[in-house]
Amino acid sequence: MSASVPVRGVVHGERHPWALAWGLGRGPLALLALYLLRAPLLDLVERTVGIERITYFAIGLFSTPLTRLACWLVLTLALWALCAWLAARVRPSLAWALGAGVGGVLIWGLFVYAGTSAWKAALPVLCLATNLWPVTPAQRVHRGWSALMWGGVGVAEFFFFRRYRAWLAGLRRGAVAVPVPARRAALPGIVIAAALTAALLGGPKLTEIERALRMPPDVQILMEEDINGLALDRAGRYLYVTGHGLDKLRRIDTRAAGHPAMDATASSGGAQGVTYDETAGELYLFKTQTRTLQYLDATTLALRRELPLAVAPGDPWVAVDPATGVVAVASEADSRDGAAFLVLDRASGKVLDRRQEDAGNLLLHPNGGQLYLSFFRNSNRLMRYDLRQRTFAAEVPTDARVDRMAFDPSRNEVLLASPLRSAVLRFDADTLAPRGQTPSVFGVRVMAIDAQRGWMLAGSLATGEIEIRDMASGQQLRRIYLGPWLRTIVLDPSRAIAYVSANGALYEVPYGH
Repeated sequence: MSASVPVRGVVHGERHPWALAWGLGRGPLALLALYLLRAPLLDLVERTVGIERITYFAIGLFSTPLTRLACWLVLTLALWALCAWLAARVRPSLAWALGAGVGGVLIWGLFVYAGTSAWKAALPVLCLATNLWPVTPAQRVHRGWSALMWGGVGVAEFFFFRRYRAWLAGLRRGAVAVPVPARRAALPGIVIAAALTAALLGGPKLTEIERALRMPPDVQILMEEDINGLALDRAGRYLYVTGHGLDKLRRIDTRAAGHPAMDATASSGGAQGVTYDETAGELYLFKTQTRTLQYLDATTLALRRELPLAVAPGDPWVAVDPATGVVAVASEADSRDGAAFLVLDRASGKVLDRRQEDAGNLLLHPNGGQLYLSFFRNSNRLMRYDLRQRTFAAEVPTDARVDRMAFDPSRNEVLLASPLRSAVLRFDADTLAPRGQTPSVFGVRVMAIDAQRGWMLAGSLATGEIEIRDMASGQQLRRIYLGPWLRTIVLDPSRAIAYVSANGALYEVPYGH
């Protein structure tokens, strides 16, 4: 990192009319190709890497943008100041060693502080070291170096940006050397390394900082666990909570000071969801480890019954219909070891229907008798199941990878979250005929309806926000930041309180004002 760096970056006879166009246009072309091929690429990633890793990364990235932006800016300024100070005082080779070494320790320290695996710091540290390496005259005319600039799409731009820029300058000017100050030459590589650091950081520290910056002060965190399923009694007093972070179902008294909690007597194995039948005074959970359906007393939380079911392994959903006296259980069916969809008599436990429909969500019609199934993977459709006739009465195609459902009683519509479209799809509840869509937050996955106010609350899987939208006018009334990986929303309309579960927290959100 000397005071000035002459760059040429071209071998004699290398210039072609299309060379500069290739050098400048290949990046946008690669991004365009990735966009056009996004569907098959997503399927390939799901088969090889696993969709969960990509999902975790995307959620972490989109749900903490301000924290990551602040990290990128501060780290860029710190590294640039360090390199500029070294460039003015020591020889280039020593300046590179000290800049890469001290900068690498700083990046590693950020990963340790955030609680992220220190191994992930290797990529931005390597990026910083390669981008700070001085460009020597021998490297500028070496054919191997030139070949890397020609064919190393992505590698040249991210890991050797200083040399890539020298190569482009040579294509523009032939063999004319162009002096570039060391501080300016090092800046693009520093920006890239800092951006990689900000993107790869993760852990609860980033969420804590983001909440401090964006979450409203009237929002309360009732507990910090991996929470999924929620159910609220009609009076809005008792909130039933379950999830992978809780070995037993928990009941929270929302009206008592301090929100005292009571745990169930039996383990549910971190059941994903809970269903509440106020008529029978029972709660229903599916324990995946033993593949049993649990019946719990809603008052004492004592286990009343445990019924073994041959349900295929996978995230399960349970729906209980008091009108017909049946229970439906659906699984996303990670394997076909059992039925993906079962309907049984609640009292006797007798299986009445068995199908291989691997639904990603179940929704019971408020009046009973009808059950709706949506599909996150393997199928793009919405189905209506008649619980009395035990047949599928209607089916309609949907977007790919749709998520949760809700019911709009004012319009007699089934609402379906489409995260990839960032919209809520609307269907006639009787015929499933499409009735259009309502725009929503980016990555919308879950909704709840406040019928008293005519509002819809929608939560984003990606950004950690919920929005409040007036359903009559379609106007967005408010957006509230909570945190990453929102899962379930239940409402107490009498007090305008929303309870929102997430992978990491359970939130109490006043939304009436």
